[in-house]
Amino acid sequence: MLKRIKKPFLPMIVSLGKRLEKKKFSDPPILIGGCARSGTTILTSVLSSHNDIFACPRELGLFSKLERKSDGQIIAVRIDRLYRSLLVNRIPPNAKRWLEKSPNNVRSIKEIDEYFSGRFKFIHIIRDGRDVVLSVHPTQKDRYWVEPQRWVEDVSKGLEYAQHPNVHQLKYEDLVMKPDKSIEELCDFLEIPFSPEIQNWQSNATVRRHNAYRNGLQPLQASSIEKWKQEKFKERVEEFLAYPGTSDLLARLGYE
Repeated sequence: MLKRIKKPFLPMIVSLGKRLEKKKFSDPPILIGGCARSGTTILTSVLSSHNDIFACPRELGLFSKLERKSDGQIIAVRIDRLYRSLLVNRIPPNAKRWLEKSPNNVRSIKEIDEYFSGRFKFIHIIRDGRDVVLSVHPTQKDRYWVEPQRWVEDVSKGLEYAQHPNVHQLKYEDLVMKPDKSIEELCDFLEIPFSPEIQNWQSNATVRRHNAYRNGLQPLQASSIEKWKQEKFKERVEEFLAYPGTSDLLARLGYE
């Protein structure tokens, strides 16, 4: 029923949203992607604190459904979700670009590049897979959130664009252990000032609630790193390392 109600209004939403986007944003959009449980949400919160950025508060999956026209043009079927977000959320008065994060964005970098004609910025966040696969699913407590196969596939897909000038790779562990350096490098990549607001991001973040935050927005915590070394996770880590490609990929990324 909801879909039937919304459908007639889609052209109007898209038209108004496009107009607002053109009026408000002069700089390239920012897309965040990476394997789930790798820090995409906390990175969104960090960047949402910057006055130059409007961060969509929810994952929109803009590039989760793509079509290609007969002339080769890429169609992002769910781009209307962006325009809805622009219309219903408060946009900071000085914002020059929008930001959207969906983990699966990492699987569509080629198409994102095409869609925006090369005018975009992409941040691929990577985390040690042995820690990634320890997260329990938020609604199904009897299973893990991410399986080894997904970590290998998502990280490998992102690494294909490691040399792309519009793609920045960030390790979750660096963000946690060297936040100032990591955030300053991010600002350089995005060509925005390393402002007092982003240096004090936890107080200024506009994205503060998410399903990934069980207890609300928390400081970056070193306790989230190398949990895999705990004896209670030994079986799960062995299962991860037994999956083809995990050890080679860990080594390539510089994890011990």
